[in-house]
Amino acid sequence: MSISMKNRRLAYYITPHGFGHAVRSIEVIRHLLSLGPEVEIDVVSTIPEFLLQQNLTQPLPLRAKQLDIGLVQQDSIRFDLIATLEALESLHLNHDALVSEEIGFLRNRGIQAVVCDIPFLPFVAAADANIPAIGISNFTWDWIYEAYISSDSRWSVLVDWIRKCYQKCDLFLQLPMHGDCSVFPKIQDVPLVTRKAQREREETRKILNLDLDQKVYLVSFGYLDLEETAQNRVEDINHAVFLFKHPLSFRFSNGICLDDLPLSYADVVGAVDGVITKPGYGIVADCLAHSTPMIYEDRGFFTEYDILVQEMGKNLTTVYLSSADLYAGKWKSAIEELERQPRVVASLPGNGAEVCAQTILRYLNWL
Repeated sequence: MSISMKNRRLAYYITPHGFGHAVRSIEVIRHLLSLGPEVEIDVVSTIPEFLLQQNLTQPLPLRAKQLDIGLVQQDSIRFDLIATLEALESLHLNHDALVSEEIGFLRNRGIQAVVCDIPFLPFVAAADANIPAIGISNFTWDWIYEAYISSDSRWSVLVDWIRKCYQKCDLFLQLPMHGDCSVFPKIQDVPLVTRKAQREREETRKILNLDLDQKVYLVSFGYLDLEETAQNRVEDINHAVFLFKHPLSFRFSNGICLDDLPLSYADVVGAVDGVITKPGYGIVADCLAHSTPMIYEDRGFFTEYDILVQEMGKNLTTVYLSSADLYAGKWKSAIEELERQPRVVASLPGNGAEVCAQTILRYLNWL
């Protein structure tokens, strides 16, 4: 695939589902800009703008446009399948208008290539605009939604529609811990996309004003509302300190908000004794990159969950915490169990962001 040397602008579409797709996309974008400094990138997504601001050294255009639904979340763990289905049906009804709008955007901005993680409609728009489109993910939405057909047949038409959209993809870069991505005509396996700490554990602990032997846990959710009783229980775990970052907000005295500290998320993951979270690709990849133990919760009927938990069990020290105990602040037993276990050292290659960026630029003959 050859693109004119005078036009090196691509649109990078990111699903708004959780933060994991966003943080790995940002890693790929960082390497695209480093390897191809003349490349210009428009980000298209409804992800929070602070994710770009905190993880990129240069501002990029962010067009707030949602072209997939993901799952309609009630909070970080619980989701609403009926609301998801209805939102997806609305998207389906507006297919033609949405694709037409995207074609106009691609042409007006002089976009010469599209990358998606992993909205499906941009593949149709790119094909109709005769623009190459590359996908990156460890799962596809048709695979996720297919699991819901047995309980509600209305999903079937939507799954077929999404598959037809994905089949317009020119090249799919398949990440580890993946589901069935066979809908794509051309697939290339790539390594894990991870973020890596830029500071040593000792330096991060010093910035946090914490001793090296202090037990420290990162609470990693996009949203977690704990009632006062639950926060009191967490406060009673007085041998441990709990770190958190916006949009989380807690009142327990053994908590530290990271918002005003000069630390990246990866710096923190690399310096803690464990992460309390739900299994999602982004945080699992971060923990694998630093061999950081995980206390993990269930996340409802989401097909990716079992694959991630299996990979975590092979490569990390893990302890399960029920969502009921999470919301009740009953974390102490899980923490004590984690502290009794030896720390497993992960050994998966984590250079996927660089490999993805190189592959994209070479496919487009921009490198």
